[in-house]
Amino acid sequence: MKLPKKVTLIHPFTPQAAGVVERSVATYHSQPHAKALQQLVANNANLQGEIAYLTPKRRSYNFKFGNIGYQFYPVTRTLNGDHKKWKKQWSKACLKGCERAIPDVTIINMSGHSSPFSYMLAKIILAQNKQYIAMLGGQHYTDTPENRIYYKKAHHILVHTQLQKKQMLQLPMFKDCDIRVFPLGVDTQEFQPKQNKTETHPNLLYVGRIVEWKRVHLAIKALHELVIHGFDNAKLTIIGPIFSELYYNELKKMVSDLKLEEHIKFIGHLEHNKLPKHFQNANLFLLPSDKETFGMVMIEAMACGTPVAGINCPGGPKDVISHNLDGILATPETYAQSVLEYFSNNTQRTAIEQAARTKVMQHYSLQATYKVLEQSVNEALKHVV
Repeated sequence: MKLPKKVTLIHPFTPQAAGVVERSVATYHSQPHAKALQQLVANNANLQGEIAYLTPKRRSYNFKFGNIGYQFYPVTRTLNGDHKKWKKQWSKACLKGCERAIPDVTIINMSGHSSPFSYMLAKIILAQNKQYIAMLGGQHYTDTPENRIYYKKAHHILVHTQLQKKQMLQLPMFKDCDIRVFPLGVDTQEFQPKQNKTETHPNLLYVGRIVEWKRVHLAIKALHELVIHGFDNAKLTIIGPIFSELYYNELKKMVSDLKLEEHIKFIGHLEHNKLPKHFQNANLFLLPSDKETFGMVMIEAMACGTPVAGINCPGGPKDVISHNLDGILATPETYAQSVLEYFSNNTQRTAIEQAARTKVMQHYSLQATYKVLEQSVNEALKHVV
């Protein structure tokens, strides 16, 4: 009897280091990858699928979600605290687990800086004549001998936008690498526009971590700009876990100083299945960070017909949004004014909302994600002994 092939997507860090609540990873984190892998397993009887993470817990554990498994390996603790830093995290238990039962194809999801742990995994994989695919996001890359070897020996590299691929191909470290675009799609049935949406006043939404580099204060400034220019009913809902108590307290003080208490709500963390109604009820999604990579919340908002106001930076909103056609691109300095101008020009809003949904339907469906994953895995499996 032919043994099933195993495909593992490993996120070589703890969910906490990536700003995700660990108990929610199966329904919250990396959803396009997870759903595409579920579909791949469903369509191939001779295939097993697994998603792996590190965990701050002392022991390994696993569970089944749908037709794929979730595996958690304890992060190896260090005296200097590196076990809390996502680019420096590693797991001795994970390495031993791979040596005992190596997947046929492993997709390693890490930033362009990569990590020593990724190198260790890659060596074990190749030593057993298996294959790995390097998946990476972000706007920055570290050109080191280790990284050059890591990317050259990968079966191929997956990135999430054409712009990122174009930029990487201009760098010497990626010369002659096979780089493919792996679009992150959403379930357009789950994330769809609200029927008979009647609200006309600004109903703003932010979804993400409460931490300094997310620049949530720019969202509050945008709300204030609306209020002082006559939009008395403007509202802002902020959803997401608090990762910096100090920054959260600064935001609360800012709200108080600007007298916006009646206009703003901090909801905290919500499970992923609770988000669609918030995207649907909003009429502008705020993504004010200038350090974004490919944010799924951006695509989910657009799928609901809610345009995104993002920062004009490569590797994130700029790769997706066409300014004033299906969303807004601004600088941190012009962000609040751009939001005000959007709501002051009612003639464009309906067309922009429709265009946002159309772009997702055409370029960011789950089927597009699945097709790339299917081809990637099948081609890698051909080179597995």
